[in-house]
Amino acid sequence: MANVKINQLPSGSYNAKVYDYTTPDGKRKYKSITAPSKSEVKRQIAIFLADREELHAERERREDPDYMTVGEAIDRYIESKSNVLSPSTIRGYRTVRKSNLQTLMDKPLPELTPDDIQRAVNEEAGEHSPKTVRNAHGLLTAALEMYAPDFKPNTTLPMRVKPDISIPTEAEIVQLFDAAAGTDLELPLYLAACCGLRRSEVCGLKWDDINIDAGTLTVSSAMVTDEEYKPVIKAPKTETSKRTIKLLPIVIDKLKEKRAEASSEFVITIRDYDIYNQFSRLCRALGITHYRYHDLRHYCVSVMLSLNIPKNYIADYMGHATENMIDKVYGHIMAERKTTFEDELQRYFVKVIGTNAT
Repeated sequence: MANVKINQLPSGSYNAKVYDYTTPDGKRKYKSITAPSKSEVKRQIAIFLADREELHAERERREDPDYMTVGEAIDRYIESKSNVLSPSTIRGYRTVRKSNLQTLMDKPLPELTPDDIQRAVNEEAGEHSPKTVRNAHGLLTAALEMYAPDFKPNTTLPMRVKPDISIPTEAEIVQLFDAAAGTDLELPLYLAACCGLRRSEVCGLKWDDINIDAGTLTVSSAMVTDEEYKPVIKAPKTETSKRTIKLLPIVIDKLKEKRAEASSEFVITIRDYDIYNQFSRLCRALGITHYRYHDLRHYCVSVMLSLNIPKNYIADYMGHATENMIDKVYGHIMAERKTTFEDELQRYFVKVIGTNAT
């Protein structure tokens, strides 16, 4: 208190500036206190100093893993990754932080046990899908690895469930294209079903990425939404997602039509959630299966598989890092094709050597 200078202002009030803290770059920050009398200023200074000490102690406690709660560790982990991960990934992390494993969030790290985590995971498994539970546990263990590296939870997680992928039929694709003709949804349908683009890639596509003369499209960026659901341009999902593909004549024609009326640097001017909502409404209006927009990308792959296009080409066209993704996601389609291949093989040998060859 003795080092704090109190000055009288022209208005007759009294003011003092009290040191608060020093920023990481070395700047000292002060709290300005003004009151009608010098005694009142002194009283408020005393209150501020007491609160300051408590606040600083709380800050130090939060920085010390011995006092940090699970929720605080996850918050700090998310913050540490905020500039290196996709905004949509960070948004997903914050959703997990607010919605999952809530029985653990107020638990101090030193008191956390593997049994606590297993019980929380068991509860989550009764309410959410295996994928959701695994994602929540993944975020938790990532934070623990950073702030409690010696802690080994060894949790038993629900078994993975192979996704049951729904793929529109050719007849349904024709219905969708006919119904979307002339609407904002038409070109996004073609870009997903014929070019295999992800929704984020469709939204991030710029006219500079289109070479009409060469008939090519280059995926060089993606548009996602951040925590406040504002659009953010970022790099594509993976390094291999950056790719150039040859366009079908019908897609080139649709792009030419769109280019003639374009007023934006982006090819598609409706937002990602508008694409989702409009596509969902279109499916309902047509009375067909409630497909996801992403299922149009699956349709594109299924067409290439049915045409016996090599998997390495499909992976490159779709922006997958390896062929493993084709095996993992579209294995059931390839199993069906295997039967067809075997029938074709049998017909070939029947034709060549007959049915009674020995």
